[in-house]
Amino acid sequence: MPFIVTVAQRKGGAGKTTLCCQLIAALVGCGLDVAAIDMDDQRSLTRWAETRAARLGGLDFAHDTASGFTVAMAARRARAADILLIDTPPSVEPAVARAIALADLVLAPLQLSPLDLDASLPTARMIGEARRDALFVINRAPPRARVADRIRSEISRHGLPVAAAELRSRAAFAESIADGRGVTESEPRGRAAAEVAALTDELLSVAGLRRAAA
Repeated sequence: MPFIVTVAQRKGGAGKTTLCCQLIAALVGCGLDVAAIDMDDQRSLTRWAETRAARLGGLDFAHDTASGFTVAMAARRARAADILLIDTPPSVEPAVARAIALADLVLAPLQLSPLDLDASLPTARMIGEARRDALFVINRAPPRARVADRIRSEISRHGLPVAAAELRSRAAFAESIADGRGVTESEPRGRAAAEVAALTDELLSVAGLRRAAA
């Protein structure tokens, strides 16, 4: 069975799908067998996969869609993969709880604002109730802002496990997604790519996976 990563966050617009797409592209670039499941009714991950397939002449990772009732079955179909990412809708409904229950690790993107932190706490409680390991990923971080430092302190006070790697607010992320790629492919020497690469390495370490030999 693959190492399962569920990307979950109650707050809409937190960047779950962008995080999924960037990690998928980076993990494929590591030579791993990657699978992904799109649970969000908006199907943004699916549209990105379709754009990617059109650009490449075929898709380089296994893609599936699922609901809360079918996600376990979809995960079983991905059993040959090294790693499986599940993109969930922005909610704390039972469908998301089922995806979290399947996970070896939950990634929760979190922007540095008081409203985003407050909206993230129900997701944190759901992860805790499921007794799953988690990493909250600071996303769209401003380069310098006093409120950001205050929110970091609040995150620490709530005891949320935070990834060492942070993703800053960069146009390169959206530009790569529009082209069916990730920043590690579109701008491999850019700062955005370095941030995604650092998060990917952190994920691989937690998953006990290695980059394939070149």
